[in-house]
Amino acid sequence: MGTAMFAGRRLAFRIARREAWRYKGRSALSITLLGLPLLAVAIGATAYDTSMLSREETAHQYLGENEAYIEFATPGAPLVQHSWYDQWPLYDMEDYDDPGRAVTDTEILASLPVGSWIAPYTPDAGAGDTVQVETPDGLGPIHTYGYDLGDDLYEAAGLEYREGSAPGRGEVVISAAAADYLELGVGDELVVAKGAGTGGHEVSGIVELPWDLNGRFAIGSPFAGQATGWLVDTPEPLTKEQALALNELGMTVWAPSLLDEPTTGGYGTMTVAMDNAELMIYGLIVVAVVMEVVLLAGPAFAISARRRTREFALMSANGATPGQIRSTVLAGGVLFGLLAAVAAIGLGIGLVAVGLPLLEQLVGHRSAGVRVLPVLQAALVGVALATGLLSALAAAISASRVNVVEALTGRAGRRKGSKRWMFVGIAMVAAGVAAGIGGVALWSLPLMAAAIILAQLGMVACTPALLSFAARLGRWLPLAPRMALREAGRNRGSAAPAIAAVLGVVAAGMAFSMIVTADSVRNEQSRERVLNQDAMTLSLYNQSSDEAGPDWDAALAEARPILESRLDDVELTEVPLYSVETGCGVVPPEDEELWADCIWNIVRPEENRCSYWDAEKPDEDALRAAVEAARQDPRCDETETDTWGTQYDVPVSTDPEIVAAYTDLEGEELERAVAMLEAGGVLMADPRALTGDGTVMLRQDINVYDLNGDAVEPAPESVELELPAMAVERGQLGANRMLLSAEAAAAMGMAQTDWSRMYLVETPSEVDPAVVEALAADFNQEIAGGDVWANFQVVDYTDPFYFYFVIAVTGLCALIALGATAVSTGLIIAEQRRDMTTLGAVGAAPGLRKRFAMWQTVVIAVFGAGLGTAAGVVAYGLIREALNRPLQWEYPFPVLYGWELPWMSFGIMVLAVPVIAAAGAVVFTRAALPSERRIT
Repeated sequence: MGTAMFAGRRLAFRIARREAWRYKGRSALSITLLGLPLLAVAIGATAYDTSMLSREETAHQYLGENEAYIEFATPGAPLVQHSWYDQWPLYDMEDYDDPGRAVTDTEILASLPVGSWIAPYTPDAGAGDTVQVETPDGLGPIHTYGYDLGDDLYEAAGLEYREGSAPGRGEVVISAAAADYLELGVGDELVVAKGAGTGGHEVSGIVELPWDLNGRFAIGSPFAGQATGWLVDTPEPLTKEQALALNELGMTVWAPSLLDEPTTGGYGTMTVAMDNAELMIYGLIVVAVVMEVVLLAGPAFAISARRRTREFALMSANGATPGQIRSTVLAGGVLFGLLAAVAAIGLGIGLVAVGLPLLEQLVGHRSAGVRVLPVLQAALVGVALATGLLSALAAAISASRVNVVEALTGRAGRRKGSKRWMFVGIAMVAAGVAAGIGGVALWSLPLMAAAIILAQLGMVACTPALLSFAARLGRWLPLAPRMALREAGRNRGSAAPAIAAVLGVVAAGMAFSMIVTADSVRNEQSRERVLNQDAMTLSLYNQSSDEAGPDWDAALAEARPILESRLDDVELTEVPLYSVETGCGVVPPEDEELWADCIWNIVRPEENRCSYWDAEKPDEDALRAAVEAARQDPRCDETETDTWGTQYDVPVSTDPEIVAAYTDLEGEELERAVAMLEAGGVLMADPRALTGDGTVMLRQDINVYDLNGDAVEPAPESVELELPAMAVERGQLGANRMLLSAEAAAAMGMAQTDWSRMYLVETPSEVDPAVVEALAADFNQEIAGGDVWANFQVVDYTDPFYFYFVIAVTGLCALIALGATAVSTGLIIAEQRRDMTTLGAVGAAPGLRKRFAMWQTVVIAVFGAGLGTAAGVVAYGLIREALNRPLQWEYPFPVLYGWELPWMSFGIMVLAVPVIAAAGAVVFTRAALPSERRIT
């Protein structure tokens, strides 16, 4: 029995192999449809494993042949280091007070073996001093380090000279990224305009640090010599006892020889576990991708099985059982799945190997070589075999039911569609909806996954019935689309799998596009909103060491010509920004032992206070009950920013232009707001905080701390203040939630900040992005003799990354959908070759055949895109619940993932894909076919 079964399987695979070799083009299409998603996973897995470094590899990349990197936590204060595996160790200190003494290099070397050496080093990208240097477009920032590169420890740490040599006196070396940015080479001059090392310095070399490939930096003696720590070179690998001696000096240690030391203390029990919601999200995404692969490859097997009907009839006539015929078709699925996996893995690894330099630039560090994440690649083979089997399953069942007589005579009639499948499809969609509801209620991944699978398969099962119904509408259409609809309704066995392929791709694409779009809207709504969209501002920041502060007028006079060089008729309006005075009125400015923290909060009247704040929340169940009660309480409409207090940079003005810029008010409402401010009131962004008398209650909480950060008891009493107020729309005025009059600011003990000045920039002409970018570059610099830093920006609450990401996802899915449509239509047209020949024999014009093919493509694309969009919305609904689940038990309420629709994605999938596919069918379909004799 077992031998016969094995022989049968071997025969099935031999037939599948011969069939694949016989029809190479069709086999290549099937393998391609199976392999494209697998290729994406193979590339991702290989790129991930290649770019990730182990602890040992990371230490070697940063330290090279050196034995350790050490840095101070608090000089001279002993510490207990708990972790040793990376450059950010965990530690505790018995006394966090600074002893106030310097630890010399001699003391450090005394704790190390004889013959040891140390050199200043900073293993953090972008941690050096920032200077402004001349660039081809003006000025720009780079980081600088004052290392003495004559010390061998730096080359031992991995510093590599790409060109040139070590710098001499007055010379510098620059990174490869800085050389590209500044367009400099060896022998050119680096001109430092502002910052340490001002002047020109000859470039003696171009260098690379393997862990900072994209860093723009310069190294040389003209720059400040400070560093965060030291490289350590010892005659032998550093021991634990030597590291503990360094801990006694207040230093942490990162040494390759100690990477395997166990983590101690309370940190030893810390584990990183995947959140249930995160696991749910990944699981649903995997299900959606697998369904895409299955539905994408299914048409090729279905149409192939139909073309092999005569072959299967011959097998059946010679004694093959239905089970053996099914095994033959399934063997093709396994064979194609295996070939797709091998090709995808091989091509994916090869592409990563070829693109390794680009990958290293992307991640910003050198890799340890191409690695393939073998566990995931092996799992990929298993997924490929499973998807190949599933893709061929429907075709195998259909092939096993072939009518031998009709197939051998070449007159195999098309079986009339059974209404049973329509009801089965409706039942599957209903079961999918029920499973989705149950999965959300019970928080069950199997139920949610079943909902996605049942919904998509149910729509596929309903497709023949929908095609039959659509065919009846053809009577009102012109000849070509009427023929296409009727042919789709007559030949549903081929059209339905083709539509299923497009459905699977569009469903996955729409689900991902909706996730990204909802995340974009969520981030935009969560963002602090201060000024109006597209408002232009000039900000000046105090960098003066003089207690009197900088000359703001002189700084503004220097900044104005820069604005006027690029903008017409510039008008500047200063926005006075106020902050709470230092000391909060309770700690004198001359007191150096204490400091105070004071925050003004908007207090709602008791009748408008959210029930959440008064609820007892001793445990998680009580917390959830309080949040659930808050959802039913209309007063509980606070956001995360509503819990922040008011303290810094609060706008104070009665200028209508400033008020409008902060509130979007206009007309009579703007006049009322200005009148309220002129009367000594405030504008605030919480309508429920307004009392019946048209006032708002403010409370200032004051805390006093000593230099150790310990609160001084008793704390000063809170101060309450009631002011006339007017409410503006929620979300305005930023985190401060208030715009004050001068009288209100004085009553709150606030004064104009000494640290910055801000101006609204107005111009009558339209400002294009190039001008904005140029002004931002012009102002990213010091002015007024270095006492002021100037910054220009345009307020933009949108994030273009999300838009382009949605377009990229939609474009990729649209491309695959186009490919699936073209392949499926091509296979159908190939199957209908004899019908097309007959059509020409009875006098049909060649153009009719082109139009017929075009409308067949449109039918497949429109049905697939429409059903796929519906399936994608269902999948997104379930993934949305998984995304929102961890956010539902927080108060103030975070912004949840909503039902924002990516209309551009809809347009591309539902309109652009059918149109482009139709155009392709017209271009590539042959108008004339040679006549051939019918096989009888």
